[in-house]
Amino acid sequence: MLLGLVTGGTAHAVRTSHAIPPDEAENEDTGLHLLREAAVAGRARGYSGTQYVTVWGASGSTSAVLEVRNVPGKGMTVHAEPSGSVRSADPGTPAGGMSSPSETMLEVLARNYRVVAAGEGHACGRPARLVNVLRGDGTVAARYWIDKAAGPVLRRELMDARGRVVNVGAFVDLALDPVAKGAVPTVPPLATGGLDLVEMPRLLAAGWRIPRALPGRLELFAARRAPAGYLYLGYSDGLSVVSVFVQPGVLDEDHLQGWHAERRSGHTIWIRGPVGQEMIWASGGHVYTVFADAPADMVDTAVAALPHEHVPDLWTRLGRGASRLLSWVNPFG
Repeated sequence: MLLGLVTGGTAHAVRTSHAIPPDEAENEDTGLHLLREAAVAGRARGYSGTQYVTVWGASGSTSAVLEVRNVPGKGMTVHAEPSGSVRSADPGTPAGGMSSPSETMLEVLARNYRVVAAGEGHACGRPARLVNVLRGDGTVAARYWIDKAAGPVLRRELMDARGRVVNVGAFVDLALDPVAKGAVPTVPPLATGGLDLVEMPRLLAAGWRIPRALPGRLELFAARRAPAGYLYLGYSDGLSVVSVFVQPGVLDEDHLQGWHAERRSGHTIWIRGPVGQEMIWASGGHVYTVFADAPADMVDTAVAALPHEHVPDLWTRLGRGASRLLSWVNPFG
């Protein structure tokens, strides 16, 4: 039943009406303010609910059920099944999921896409405002269903360049905390919701050459050395996130249980899972690991732009003179 709510697109799961015809859509971002309002609600309003997330790739799909609880001033707690993991997240950061995009992510979104209001509909059994995110050629890159009762994003769909839905996150039930009469909701500050590029001058001085963008309109929003030493680079187009982790050394392929190897353009990439969102490979004395929340075609082009053996480019110089600063840790551990 949950899968049908997310993937089926039936009249009972998602109903739309009064949609703006493409030839009548304004040339300005008529829907951006709706996403901003939802983002504020997603941080300032308490709520709890169940989200179902499905991602499709070339070899299949993967799904997860998330039990979400947001408490203003304390943040969001996410309990994931089937993994059983529990984590805390600032709802205004990429780690916060679909419910409340940060202002930085919305600024990136506005630079890369046109965001237009697209009428009204229903999701999760609740009235919703619809927002379409359009590419330069007018095709739809994403669709949002925003709760009309001053709540968060109810549903988000990402489409690839062929128009196929490749990523869906949706509430299947949602309970909003009551707002006290006369109370003025306050928006918690986003301690980590903006650009995380403070370390860039030090990284550049240490010899790192870090591109500001990857193919697919992916802009650099984070570049830092973790306390354990590995280099983290975060890229986003406002909708998707591609995270790159770099460490010096060689890849011990014999211990990559659960990963399978693919040959691409003469080099080997190890991939985990059916949707191609986790990849690892070695090049130029470094090991590169990519974790992505993005359509497969975007991930493939981004990975192809990263360094690989026999592909000399700017990235092959990444980390020279700075290898002693890095050591490997599980970035999500």
